[in-house]
Amino acid sequence: MQNSFFMQQAINEALKANPNKVYPNPLVGCVIVLNDKIIGRGYHKAFGTKHAEVNAIESLEAPVRNADLYVTLEPCAHFGNNPPCVDAIIKSKMFNKVIIAVADPNKKAMGGIDKLKKAKIEVECGDSQIEAKKINQRFFTFFENKRPYVILKYARTQDGFIAHSDGSSKWITKEDARRDVHLTRSGCDAILVGRNTVEHDNPSLDSHGLGKDPRIVILSSKPLSSSLKVSKKNPLIFQTLNKKRPENNIKIILDNLFKDNVQSLIVEGGEKTITSFIQSGYFDEIHEYISPKKFHEGIPFYSGDFDTIRSSLDLVSEISFISDIKKTYKKKCLQG
Repeated sequence: MQNSFFMQQAINEALKANPNKVYPNPLVGCVIVLNDKIIGRGYHKAFGTKHAEVNAIESLEAPVRNADLYVTLEPCAHFGNNPPCVDAIIKSKMFNKVIIAVADPNKKAMGGIDKLKKAKIEVECGDSQIEAKKINQRFFTFFENKRPYVILKYARTQDGFIAHSDGSSKWITKEDARRDVHLTRSGCDAILVGRNTVEHDNPSLDSHGLGKDPRIVILSSKPLSSSLKVSKKNPLIFQTLNKKRPENNIKIILDNLFKDNVQSLIVEGGEKTITSFIQSGYFDEIHEYISPKKFHEGIPFYSGDFDTIRSSLDLVSEISFISDIKKTYKKKCLQG
């Protein structure tokens, strides 16, 4: 059997976990193979619990010799909530070879490959690397690109507007579509909006009880009114540094959020904020909610030629709600 078959089984193990329970760790799966047969399986179930390799070893009915271990991420070599996984592999004395899908980009945890080699265990790395990175896009974007994974979200009318001309826009979509947004928020570390959105809509910017609430980040050149809901939630406020080219501010904002260990960010801004992020290139997904409503005139969701932007995106999913549609786009080539 080819390595990729067994690595796919390890990836399937990783996907059994709930990403929100594992966070800030990545999804990791592992299988143990002897004589072309899987004899052990394991995955990382939740943050602070045993890692995939240890769970796979403990799933064995009895100790073995000369087995191969397939794991989706380089075994960790540091002491965190658990001892290093690589030490458990070495001490077991059960493995001739360890096949790793992708090396760990986290400098704090890396080093497992070197320790395995020093222990005279054969190591192969790179099998199913693309597939293994795909299940942990936020994790790899954070450590490799040194910024949060960015989701841009907006709700627009069928004719392309996110608000009336006076800025009012509340409830373009129905409740079921809004609930989907709240679920997405619960899986993100932070939510960013512009001051205009906060002042016009006075949103709570939380998950509405569907999970953890993201940290609130607001772009504003002046203090917020204390009467606003978000003012009571200790928001992080970034001033607009360059009003003529606001997209130049995005890198500064993302650098600061990276330093605060924000792995994922959902941006729910208005036209100016969404346009700034798109023009900066610093985004990874777009969640577009489309209502059958028509405003005929108003504020567009993007101040530019979005068809040109769309050509650089892949439509990865389309979901229908009672009356609204959600389209999810991902960049064909992620920018660092």
